[in-house]
Amino acid sequence: MYDNVIVPFDGTNEGRAGLAVAGDLAWRSGAKVVIVNNTPASGAESKQAVKSRAMSLSGADVDFWVDTEHSLPQALVAAAQYRSDPVICLSTKGRAGSLFSKRWSLPALAEEVLRDAPVPVLLVGPNADTSRGLPMTEIVVATDGSARSEAALPLAAAWAQEFKLRLLLVGVVPDTKQDDSGELSYLASLIDAVRGDLKAAEFELLRAPDPVDGLIGYLRQHPDAVVAMCTTGRTGKAGSIGSTARKIIERSPRAVLLTRAA
Repeated sequence: MYDNVIVPFDGTNEGRAGLAVAGDLAWRSGAKVVIVNNTPASGAESKQAVKSRAMSLSGADVDFWVDTEHSLPQALVAAAQYRSDPVICLSTKGRAGSLFSKRWSLPALAEEVLRDAPVPVLLVGPNADTSRGLPMTEIVVATDGSARSEAALPLAAAWAQEFKLRLLLVGVVPDTKQDDSGELSYLASLIDAVRGDLKAAEFELLRAPDPVDGLIGYLRQHPDAVVAMCTTGRTGKAGSIGSTARKIIERSPRAVLLTRAA
């Protein structure tokens, strides 16, 4: 499914968390880990020396990609454009709010990559459990009935088929709602459309006062899952993902697979 798992690494704990998850995904895919760094260098001779060092460290399973011309987000996107069947892996663990605010925000690196990358991005949020790397037996897709949320289903189904995962389609309704027959019928029709040759595909309708709370509680009960969502696909400096998706990324105990809407 993937030939190259692209990950930034700068020696920080945050970088190590991303590298561990990237290594697990590469092992499952039979892919190469591509470690991207944008070490600054001035002059043609210095740049060539840095790139030669990266080449000497590369091997059969790992490539070191040093970009001396671009910012790290731009370097990651460029690496994906030059590699066959790529996926990008990022970690935001260890990133807290600013000095003046305790509110978590998506780091600029992740924001820019999600906005510009033409490939899926596996994001390890600040509360994701990476103590076991990337354990995967299930992939969860949460839908709110919108076309954008449904757009994550094809990629999730492809992961389920490739990695022999159970596909779990989840909807959340208010716990005060009386008649949920329409929601159940909707979920059933979606799962029937992607079931195909999947090992297992199921749906579940949750009841919760808040949809994010409901999904996070569900994910805590599924320790070997990855959750798939879709970004808006908008360009420019505006946010690439909605407020609900940001809350899920911040609070999710599992890694989040993000793909751009068409």
